Amino acid sequence: MFVLASASKARQKLLDQIALKHKVIVSDFDETQLQELDPILKVKILANAKADSALKKLIKENHSLNTFQALLGCDSLFEFKGEIFEKPINKEQLISRWQRMSGKSGFLHTGHYLISLDNSKSDIERISQNNSCEGVVSTKIEFMDLSSFEINKYASTSEPYICAGGFAIEGNGGLFIKKIDGCFSNVVGLSLPWLKNNLEKLGLSQLLLER
Repeated sequence: MFVLASASKARQKLLDQIALKHKVIVSDFDETQLQELDPILKVKILANAKADSALKKLIKENHSLNTFQALLGCDSLFEFKGEIFEKPINKEQLISRWQRMSGKSGFLHTGHYLISLDNSKSDIERISQNNSCEGVVSTKIEFMDLSSFEINKYASTSEPYICAGGFAIEGNGGLFIKKIDGCFSNVVGLSLPWLKNNLEKLGLSQLLLER
């Protein structure tokens, strides 16, 4: 079985979409302690930290590792003109950001850290260092020109406040996206092509074939 180290419903739906059986173990890593300004480095560090945190919980809860074959940690953020836009903290911030983003483009970065769980090992460092793949996938997003009414109406819904950048491409926010350049599923929460390629690299492609 596959382990997803994320509470994101969007990421869980992506795994359901490809019929990848999985268990969710939510990381307890405190993201606020990381004060990193480089967006690529930040999502890479966070994905790694979330995966390691979930792996520690997996072992602490006395789960037999032979039940699980792989574990994935992910983190996403939106970069606009070199600035990191994470989940908006309030309506005022969201509206201000959308006023800036309207008619412009930015990049959605998702960090991935995939660990192959070697049944013969229980040492966390040996598992993660010797049997893992990491990478950041970036997708360019160009937004429509939006009116103040459209921005305020979207800001009155709950959707944008749980999403990096303040929009969900798979939800109502999809109406505001003119085009993307890159991986679509990456904008939702994880890159399915990246996952497929790296499961194959770790010799775990059979996980994608189990039904």
